[in-house]
Amino acid sequence: MSASTASKTTAKKKRNEEKTIAKPPLTERTWLAPLLSGVLLGVAFPTYEPIHLEPLAWIGLVPLLLSLKETKSFGEYYKLSYFSMLIFTLVSVWWVALSTPIGGILMYFAESFFLTIPLTLFYIVWRRLGWTVALTALPFIWTAWEWMYLDMDISFAWIVLGNSQANLFWMTQHADIFGVWGVSFWIVSFNVLALAVVEKFRAATDATQKQVVVRNAAVTALVMISMPLLYSAYRLLTPLESSGRVAKVAIVQPNINPFLKWGAGQENVIMQKHYDVTKRVLSDNPDLIVYPETTIPFYILQPQHIEKRNVLWNHVAEWNTPLLTGFPDVMYYDNESDRQAGSKFDKFAKRYYDSFNSAMLIEPKKSTPQVYHKIELVPFAERVPYMEYLPFLSEMAMDVGGVSSWGRGSSVKNFSFKTRSGDSVLVGSVICIESIYPRLTAEFTRRGAEFLSVITNDGWFAKSYGPNQHAAFARLRCIETRRAMARCANTGVSMFIDRYGRAYGEIPWWEEQVSTQNVELASGQTFYVEHTDWLPKLCLLMAGLFVTAAIVKRFIA
Repeated sequence: MSASTASKTTAKKKRNEEKTIAKPPLTERTWLAPLLSGVLLGVAFPTYEPIHLEPLAWIGLVPLLLSLKETKSFGEYYKLSYFSMLIFTLVSVWWVALSTPIGGILMYFAESFFLTIPLTLFYIVWRRLGWTVALTALPFIWTAWEWMYLDMDISFAWIVLGNSQANLFWMTQHADIFGVWGVSFWIVSFNVLALAVVEKFRAATDATQKQVVVRNAAVTALVMISMPLLYSAYRLLTPLESSGRVAKVAIVQPNINPFLKWGAGQENVIMQKHYDVTKRVLSDNPDLIVYPETTIPFYILQPQHIEKRNVLWNHVAEWNTPLLTGFPDVMYYDNESDRQAGSKFDKFAKRYYDSFNSAMLIEPKKSTPQVYHKIELVPFAERVPYMEYLPFLSEMAMDVGGVSSWGRGSSVKNFSFKTRSGDSVLVGSVICIESIYPRLTAEFTRRGAEFLSVITNDGWFAKSYGPNQHAAFARLRCIETRRAMARCANTGVSMFIDRYGRAYGEIPWWEEQVSTQNVELASGQTFYVEHTDWLPKLCLLMAGLFVTAAIVKRFIA
């Protein structure tokens, strides 16, 4: 028998012996560390002002990783991983069920599963290449998976670790280079270093060794924290190149119950409320008025609504101010082969059609609006994932307050309007959950957007901290693109954000208010916009190398 064959036989025998050893059952104490990690990661996400627990994410993975190292089988490892990620999900986004209870519960369990995938890959590398190598690989694996998952139709895409730091604009300015992915990579790396410190401290045999570990840990933490702080200080203290141009923008928060606005006979009441509230901003002489997502709860561009459309157009002409508003649009297909998966059939028109969650810009004395159809849709609530491959899935669409089964927009489109001084301006109109997609806002910027608007409706989530999280994430988009933003919500949080991620002109949740502010216009592109997602692509390459090496070793061992 050759030496290599004998080695393989010995290794296989050892694995078989390990499988036969009785494993101690998981005890109540075993679950405490994963529970702690889930809570730490969850509360690190934005909640309510003035609560700021973001630094807990820097050590949130440590208790879980320590407990996972003690597991004796993959089954035990996975149970603890899934439990921890479930707690993480429940603590951070429990509020989703307020809009759709069944959908929320399903999301909790699905999201927890997807969060265990980088931990599963970590396990593969650990068992084949060792604990130290696996810890080195973890920041690459985690960041790469977050990026890949964000682009999946089925992803909730909310729980990106970097998002937890969104309100710390004084520490996240490096997003203009790395995007939110740089923040995620930094968080996981800090966790890995913190874990190494804990392990070295435990291994130290006397007080002197423990002092050395503590001293080295302090130096390492100082370096890790100083890097983003120093770059952020440089950016905040060194003014960005300015065009010297501004647009005066008015945002209108009407404060309408989203569960009632789609009811029969509500159209005229809702539109009149918007007209009445808009009167408050006219004396400010804004260059643009912004209404929230799906402000108009009917297909206003269709012939049967010509009278309501004329009323709106007449108001815009009277105000002599462009209006950017959310509305549902519809597209009929003369050629059946052009329709999208899940398209509906109009038995009276005998044609297929799609409805779109849309934004339009209406200009005074112009009959044709500029229209953009939302591209990134909330899974199941707005569109069932993968209907184009499995059409029967369209039956799984959920009705959330009258909203469901939207068509998907095909391309990014900026809106053009003129200020009162005659200056031409391009605005990128982002709709709701699209504001958590870095590459999408980068694409608006690449196509010339001089500032961003976000129209949304976060009223589904009552007085939870869901609206606060959504608003906070928009700060990162402003830093990544170095574009100011006007964020208009049906019922909070409406606000303006400058190019550094600082909020101003804020309207609180559940208040009928308006706010008019100057928005700085900008051109040029950040490193992140020019090289969108370069870091997670690099992480994907590195993660692939680690996992491939682990798999290869599995077959040659």
